[in-house]
Amino acid sequence: MEPTNPTIQISNPRYPANDPYRVVEREEVLAQAFRAFVQRAVAAGWKESEVALTLADIADDYVMALARRVTAN
Repeated sequence: MEPTNPTIQISNPRYPANDPYRVVEREEVLAQAFRAFVQRAVAAGWKESEVALTLADIADDYVMALARRVTAN
């Protein structure tokens, strides 16, 4: 396994949580980081479809875990 640069840049939010533009900014910032992550995984030898499906599964699991935490509180 060849080492890759593990750093993916994610900028801090510039807008407060109640600002409507924060949603747009969040999507732009995280989409850029997501694409960088996918490109690195593909460059490491994983198929793009494998990466996409696995990340969707991981995201789904994470959302379900968040929902359980919210319901437990």
